[in-house]
Amino acid sequence: MNMRLSVHNTSVFVRVFFLIVIISIVGVLWHLNQNMMVTIKARGGTITEGIIGAPRFINPVLAQSQADIDLTRLVFTPILSIDRTGEVTYKLAEHIDTSPDGLTYTLHLKQGLYFEDGEVLNADDVVFTVTSIQDSLIKSPLATKWQGVEVEKIDTYTVLFKLARPFSDFLYNLELGVLPEHIWSNIDPQEFIFSNYNSHPVGSGPYTVRHITTKETGVPSEYVLERSSETSEEAYITKIVLTFFDNEADLMRALVRGDIDAAYGVSASSIVDMDPERIYSATLPRVFALFFNQESQPLLKSLRVRQAINYAIDKQAIVDEIFAGYASPVSSPFGFARTEHEFDSERARTLLEADGWDTNDQGVYTKRINKEPVTLQFDISIPNTDEMKLVAEHVQNDLAAVGISTTIRSYDQGNFNQNILRPREYEAVIFGYEIEKPSDMYAFWHSSQISDPGLNISLFNNSNVDTLLSNLRASKNPDLTNIDDAIIQEQPAVFLYSPSYIYILPTKVHGSSFSIARSSDRFDTIQDWYIRTRNVWKMFTTDS
Repeated sequence: MNMRLSVHNTSVFVRVFFLIVIISIVGVLWHLNQNMMVTIKARGGTITEGIIGAPRFINPVLAQSQADIDLTRLVFTPILSIDRTGEVTYKLAEHIDTSPDGLTYTLHLKQGLYFEDGEVLNADDVVFTVTSIQDSLIKSPLATKWQGVEVEKIDTYTVLFKLARPFSDFLYNLELGVLPEHIWSNIDPQEFIFSNYNSHPVGSGPYTVRHITTKETGVPSEYVLERSSETSEEAYITKIVLTFFDNEADLMRALVRGDIDAAYGVSASSIVDMDPERIYSATLPRVFALFFNQESQPLLKSLRVRQAINYAIDKQAIVDEIFAGYASPVSSPFGFARTEHEFDSERARTLLEADGWDTNDQGVYTKRINKEPVTLQFDISIPNTDEMKLVAEHVQNDLAAVGISTTIRSYDQGNFNQNILRPREYEAVIFGYEIEKPSDMYAFWHSSQISDPGLNISLFNNSNVDTLLSNLRASKNPDLTNIDDAIIQEQPAVFLYSPSYIYILPTKVHGSSFSIARSSDRFDTIQDWYIRTRNVWKMFTTDS
């Protein structure tokens, strides 16, 4: 009996011993495994994003609307991209050489580039794309950017661009996707806009069109894009579904319901209850201002009056009350904030009184001009949008508070552009312009741009500024401060604010970073975004 008990105890001891050994080994292996394992990005996942408006031209030569440009960026990788700081990232380009005189740019393409149909992307495709833009029969919205530029194929992967005159911002022209010549060369230029390839494109970008859902009218309601296997921008996220909406209200309802999980360009008032972790935002390179037309309203010819208007407007209140902080107050044509032009209603009154104005019984400034009593008042024209109405009303109230009377005149967008803005039929107008690159300022402030189709809507005419702006287009290191100071000194407009972009993304998306000037810039780092991850041993990872 005792012997049996002894054998049993020994057996139990052995079992316990081996169990402890096994547990110890497992523990050691687990610990080693944990130290040897790393988490890396993995392919997979889907984003469903809402866009206002529907695409018509998914084509780098013809893209015009936001929906066009956004989809074009996803389907066509650009030659290069330039972020808000001016940093250049080569995409299709290997490198670009610039001649000392700034008149010749030599593009060296990367080798091993392909369109999604497996055809090689080379110099022939780049030359074809540029000459298509320059073809007057095609009517590309980019045509003016390529005037005076000769394009020539040097060899299979080299393209030469010759400029008629130096243009320091020419590289921005190469933020351009490339059309496949083997497809589009068979299409007559006059038929470009009718081609089915505008809606079913063959590109070289990170994504390719897999499915299109259309409404009964034939207008697309949804595009399903899948990760392309023939791209230099190898994305991790497998699928992007783009859903199109007629207006922001419909888009936001879909976002709240969870029908979509991403949206760009929504207003600050729409995201009050949104999870802050989903919101990405930063100031855009756009300047909204109150522009004066001194020819239509002679009272605005007085510099003191224009300066008084500037001091009377509380720009910070516009940013806080109308944009909920999703904007920045500015005081210069380049969108800089300048502390010497802060809100100061008392200084505004002092300037007006120094100019000979006195308040009447209603608290409005008047004075006698040519022996006739004149009230200090003018009209403010705006496009008929909720945002512009709120800004105009704020400006109107601020000016009324210091004795300046204004009348707001609003117009639908088409009427505003064609009958008000283009013929310069306004006394003052609230308008915003975009500065993608420094040389854009030429179009808004050079005297040669006073008449339509120029964009100098303040009719600003200053020979010194003209010279500075002309030099700006040729200089590699322009001095923007001199231009800024010279324009501000004459106060042709009151610079109000720069809006911020608002981009809603689901928290499941990681690796996103943004330097946005245009809406499509949000996709410049799409190859770094990821949703899924996996664990692998360190020895199986690479630097990429």
